[in-house]
Amino acid sequence: MKKYIYPILLLIIFAACGSSSVKNLQKGNYDKAIDKSVKELLKDRSKDDEIQVLSQAYKLANQNDNEKIEQLKLSGQPDIWEKIYLSYDALQKRQEKVARLAQVINLNYIGYQYVNYSNEISNAKNKAAEYYYVHAKTLLDKGDKYSARTAYDELQKVKTYFPNYKDADDLIKIAYNKGNTYVLFKIENNSQSILPLAFEEELTRSSLADLNQKWTVYDAKPLENFFYDYFITVNIKLIDISPESLNQNHYKESKQIADGWKYKLDKNGNVMKDSLGNDIKIPKFKTISCNINEVQQSKAIIIAGTLDFINNTTRQIIKTDPVRAEWFFKNNFATSNGDLSALTPQTAAKLQSSQMPFPSNADMILQAGNVLKTMCKDIIRRNNSLLK
Repeated sequence: MKKYIYPILLLIIFAACGSSSVKNLQKGNYDKAIDKSVKELLKDRSKDDEIQVLSQAYKLANQNDNEKIEQLKLSGQPDIWEKIYLSYDALQKRQEKVARLAQVINLNYIGYQYVNYSNEISNAKNKAAEYYYVHAKTLLDKGDKYSARTAYDELQKVKTYFPNYKDADDLIKIAYNKGNTYVLFKIENNSQSILPLAFEEELTRSSLADLNQKWTVYDAKPLENFFYDYFITVNIKLIDISPESLNQNHYKESKQIADGWKYKLDKNGNVMKDSLGNDIKIPKFKTISCNINEVQQSKAIIIAGTLDFINNTTRQIIKTDPVRAEWFFKNNFATSNGDLSALTPQTAAKLQSSQMPFPSNADMILQAGNVLKTMCKDIIRRNNSLLK
């Protein structure tokens, strides 16, 4: 019967205690329970309930890791060593965490026994690195992108164990180059209009590096003797530039202003008097006016076409999106003839602007090209998943 007393007492203690360490123990979160108990005991060594929780959680957590290690070793699989390493590492860190309590409690109370895991950790670490290294080289020999990407990830794992492991750095570069999808951004002018020499340079001037993702690299200028997996082509089919336009609006603004005074006369032509006997005076007004010629300058451009995603291996268009970029030149100014005092403040403000030279057709195309560039980048971002 005695062997049942301890667990029964422990259950009673757990049921009576509502601490977070107990709750984690009950849920099987043993390491969280250990963290909570260690923290509480470092603050107050007299908490017997926390010692009981710590003892049970420490025992069960270690038991789980040791059983996992044994099962992995019995499996005989070559890819087990990272998991074995992580389990030994957990045992070591858990042991170090509990050892901090030696200054406040007798560790025998929780069944603590120091174990030197150094050899096991080192052995598992070496075998895990060796497995990933050898497997990565096997994957690279396959020659396809997806194998190269897996090889890249596995070589990165090797470096987490040993930063300078053999020729892992060189193999990572090879895996990166083999695993990338390379995309060339191009422009084709099928609009029957002549593009300025600076148009293509301006459209691709800003780097496309902000479009790059893991395993997808964009170029705007082709590398010599280099195979690109995909082309993204701006196929310009229309360039429509409106004529220079001057729309004029003529109007007049008038208002009355005071212009002295005169005597008020009766029907006989005599000056009239007020109740005090003073001559009655009445104000005189005159009308002033100003003629306005308001002019609106305008010129517009439309560049339209498609953005085509092309598989360079099959030469097939895998997606096409319409693109349409517009840009407008507008300028309003006004001239006057007459008395400026007759103008409203709003109309007077229009006189502060002056006529501007119309932009050339080449300038209009370059301005619309900036709009087109932003539009194309947005479309590419939305369709990046197509380019694998």
